[in-house]
Amino acid sequence: MTDTNPATVIINIHGLLGEQDVVQIDFEEDLLAEERQFVYDNVAYEIVRIINEDVEYPVVYVVILDILSQT
Repeated sequence: MTDTNPATVIINIHGLLGEQDVVQIDFEEDLLAEERQFVYDNVAYEIVRIINEDVEYPVVYVVILDILSQT
């Protein structure tokens, strides 16, 4: 039987709502692509740029698409 858990990588995210500094999170490796969308802490984001060269962890720049309802 094969392992079906997605592989994750640690990334540094810039542009999160209310965060002035980078936020480091585990992210599914398969979803790490420019123009991909994801939800983190009830906020929808789109990845606009990924820097992989000369960094310990990928640097991911995002824009906010929508603040989702908490109810």
